[in-house]
Parts: sequence; C-alpha cells; structure tokens
Amino acid sequence: MKSLALLTGLVLVIGASCTGKAPPLEVPVPVARKPAVTPAPAPAPAPAPATSGNPAPPDSVPHYDKIQDRLPTAPANSSRANPAAIDRKMTEALHQYYEANGKLPADFNALVTGRQLKQLPSAPPGKKFAVDRPNMQVVVVDQ
Repeated sequence: MKSLALLTGLVLVIGASCTGKAPPLEVPVPVARKPAVTPAPAPAPAPAPATSGNPAPPDSVPHYDKIQDRLPTAPANSSRANPAAIDRKMTEALHQYYEANGKLPADFNALVTGRQLKQLPSAPPGKKFAVDRPNMQVVVVDQ
C-alpha cells in the first residue's frame, strides 16, 4: 500500500517534469465583503405638550402616581445621605400598600385605613414624614 502511494507520487512528479509544465497552483480568490452598515440613531421623542395645572414629574422619579397624591416629598436620595432619618416601620407599610394597590397612598392616613399600620406614628417635634421617591423610603425631615 505504501509502495503504491509512493509510486503514484513519483509518476506525478516525473509526468510534470516531462511536459515542462508545473501543475497549476490553486490560489485562493479574495471574497468581496459588504461594508458594515450602522443603523441611524432613533430620533429623540418629542417633549410632551405643556398642560395647565401640575407639570409632569421628571422621568427619574419612579413610582409616581399620575393621580397626584398628597404625600410630602423629601429631597431625592435623602435616605441615602442620612440613613438614620429613615422610618423603617413607615417605609415597610408604604411598600406593603404599594404592592397591594399598585400605587402610592393618597396620604399617610391611608396606611392605617389600608391596614398596613395600626396607627399612624407621630414625627418628632419640628419634623414631619416625607417620601424619598427615587428610593421609596419614608424619612423624617424638618417641617
């Protein structure tokens, strides 16, 4: 078997040298590639028309109820700036209310009527409860 392969190779080499022509070489043909097309950026959405009354909230404020609630709003990220100001019991009740109703309560008294709290706690003197909306935390702030 080895001798047959060797003999075949020898015949090809001798045959090529007798004709004076070298066997043609196979040269790879370059394939033309299409240039990558990048899609055009999507146009920016048009701003909402101004309406009378309360302006629309910024998009950065999650959990905003379109039906204006009367919950006092704390400065954004105030719960992160001062974790000691967070009222954990009120925050937990606010989360329970939101999970049960899909929206924020109209005011803190709704946490009692919705049975998330037995009674509304009172804030320290000179302070009030407010909601840090981006973080959905109830914090104690100055009145």
